[in-house]
Amino acid sequence: MAVLKRRIKEICSPLVVGVHPDSPTTEAIALMRDHNISSILIVVNDRPEGIFTERAVVRFAATRGLDFSGQAIRRLMSSPVLSVTGDTFIHEALNLMAHSKVRHLVVKDASGRATGMLTQTNLIENLGHDFFMEVKRIDQIMSRIVFTVSPELPFERALAEMADKSLSCLVVAEGETPIGILTERDVLRLAAQGRVPEGFSVGQAMRRPILSVTPSTSVSQAAALMRERKVRRLVVTNGHTRIQGLVTQSNMVKALENSYIQTLKEVIRDKEVELMAAYRNLREKTVYLDSIMRSAMDMGIVAANIDFCINYYNPTAERLLNVPGREAVGKHIWEVHQMAGVPLERLSKGFQAIHNNVAHTFPIKRPGPEGLRHLEAQVSGIRDEQDRLSGYVLMLRDVTERVKAEEIIRHLAYHDPLTDLPNRTLFHDRLDVELKRSKRNNSQLAVVVVDLDRFKEVNDTMGHLAGDELLRHLAERFRQGLRDSDTVARIGGDEFTFLLPDLEGREYAMGVVAKIRNMVEEAFTIEGRRIRLTASMGLAMCPDDGDDPETLFRKADDDMYRNKRDECGKPVRTS
Repeated sequence: MAVLKRRIKEICSPLVVGVHPDSPTTEAIALMRDHNISSILIVVNDRPEGIFTERAVVRFAATRGLDFSGQAIRRLMSSPVLSVTGDTFIHEALNLMAHSKVRHLVVKDASGRATGMLTQTNLIENLGHDFFMEVKRIDQIMSRIVFTVSPELPFERALAEMADKSLSCLVVAEGETPIGILTERDVLRLAAQGRVPEGFSVGQAMRRPILSVTPSTSVSQAAALMRERKVRRLVVTNGHTRIQGLVTQSNMVKALENSYIQTLKEVIRDKEVELMAAYRNLREKTVYLDSIMRSAMDMGIVAANIDFCINYYNPTAERLLNVPGREAVGKHIWEVHQMAGVPLERLSKGFQAIHNNVAHTFPIKRPGPEGLRHLEAQVSGIRDEQDRLSGYVLMLRDVTERVKAEEIIRHLAYHDPLTDLPNRTLFHDRLDVELKRSKRNNSQLAVVVVDLDRFKEVNDTMGHLAGDELLRHLAERFRQGLRDSDTVARIGGDEFTFLLPDLEGREYAMGVVAKIRNMVEEAFTIEGRRIRLTASMGLAMCPDDGDDPETLFRKADDDMYRNKRDECGKPVRTS
């Protein structure tokens, strides 16, 4: 449920479509139709005075027909308008929508001007797959009472039914099989035309084919289907197309809001005894509860009062910091984090940030039974109703798996997957660094290229697995036989490059080349057979042969090909 900590401004639509209160209703309907939106604001100087929705279109049309000419929008709008600010949390908007039974909220700035709209569609389209995992199946949230009508039913009677029961849609069915659906959006479309023919029926107005899902469909799949097909409701049917229920965006919003509130209640209920004993009075308790409710429930949480005395310490914090709660509650926060090995200068920096009314995030590394654990920590302030600092909360999350995954990705991006040697990219990065250092220190370095002679014969005679094993053995020899400051990289199937910094001259470099040749030519034992390799090698020195990567590689390649012409006839020997 951490996604509910996001703010409304991250997902709301910045498009505000509005008209003046004296505008004709037909203009508002045309704008809603053109923009494919379910509501329009009535504004004066960018300040919302009311809202006109598809539901209002249905209610008017049920009693007065589809002719809206001569009607000023102020007579049909709803007022006042429910509004939020861009900094409102998503879970607060969910709660407001669910309890007020509305599908639209106006987003206003500090001066009261409308800056955006938040709809149920915004929530469904932006919260993503992971958000819906808490509510698992459609049959857990669907409406089991479905209002169905025959396709022969007169359209005006269908309007009366929708207005009477405040329905957003009617399912059109033949027997128990759905064949179409009549929605508020369809009524808006017909209202934009101004009239319908005499004897117009539901079958002529409905939309088909109807989108349906089975009761076992996951909520995340249903939400994805709504996003893909740009609809706000799905009919639920069994395997024989018999109607079982109806799921709408309102069902999803209500279920998600209930799930979030239930999670918070369970966490608070588990710790109510400790909280009541620790907090000085009811007002202080309310402040802490509010702060904790705004925190992600999968985190370790440590709360302290304004004097840095810990009075809340959850089991996740015990596990992450390896300090039992009985040893932490009542102690000074500095003392506890010193016990846990958290650098105090980091916490100090965090508390300084809090006094500037901002949160401070920092990493923590902790030893664990399976190796080093990586924690992400954030210190923030707890403020009372007068915005006065009254305490602190430290939130901890174990991000070890994420850090390991990032390290693996970084490693794979710069290393050869077969030999684990640096790849071409990493080699060039290191070469750039060493060239700059060489110029700065007036020192010499060498680039050596190595091309194994007739290595293909190993793959052809013994198979690619044996060839791969041979390359791994050779790479390990190179690693063991060179200085820590040297770099060897695999840049192709049987091609290697060496970077040798801080050399005393060409003669010394030639000695290293001879050492590399010996490592190549020393026999290998692969699958019980002894294999001997030879290699063609080329050397280029900086600054004698060049001082940039392109020149050095060209000179080294030229040197290697001269040597290859001399040795090209030597075969790979196996025994």
